[in-house]
Amino acid sequence: MEIRESIGNFQFESRESYDRAKKEEEMILQLYQKADLSDGKTALKLYNKLVADKVFSTVIGYCFLVQLRQHIMECGLATSDMLSDIPVKEVKKKQTDTMPARSPHGDRYQRMYEGQRILNKKFKIALAAVIIILAGFVIINFRFQYSIFTYFTNYKANMEEELIDKYENWQAELEEREKELNKSGKE
Repeated sequence: MEIRESIGNFQFESRESYDRAKKEEEMILQLYQKADLSDGKTALKLYNKLVADKVFSTVIGYCFLVQLRQHIMECGLATSDMLSDIPVKEVKKKQTDTMPARSPHGDRYQRMYEGQRILNKKFKIALAAVIIILAGFVIINFRFQYSIFTYFTNYKANMEEELIDKYENWQAELEEREKELNKSGKE
C-alpha cells in the first residue's frame, strides 16, 4: 500500500512531485512575507516575473498564480487579455507506461554493462599511459648514446675506450703541432 502525501486539498502520487510542490509552497510563503502582495502594482510585477521565468511547475504554484491574476484584475490594473497566460509544464509520463516491464535481471545487466564501460575506460587510459611511457623510453634510447637501456650492457667499457681514443687523438695532434713548430724554428 503506497502512502500518498498531500498539501492542502491536493494529494500527490509520487514523493518527487510532493517534494517539488512543498518547495513551491515554501517559496510562496516567503513571497508573502517579503512582498506586499495586497498592492496591485507589486502583485503585477511579481506575476509577470514568475510567468516569464516559468518558476512554478506544480498545481500549488499554478493556484498561486491564478490568485495573483485575480487580485490584479480586481485592482483594475490589467484585464485578462492584458496579462500573460500561465505556462503549464507538461507532466512526463513514467517510463513504465510506455516501455514493457523489465525483467528482474534487467538492472543487474545494466549495472554489469556500466561496470564494463568503466573498466574499458580505465583500461584505455592505462594502455595510453603505457604507450606514452614506452615511447619516451624509446626516444631517450635513440636520442642519447647512454640511457637506461644501456645500464645492463658494457657501457662503462665503451665510455673508457671513447675517452682513451679522444686523448690519443689529442696527444697525436699535439705531437704533430710540436714537430711543425720545431721545423719552423729551425728554418
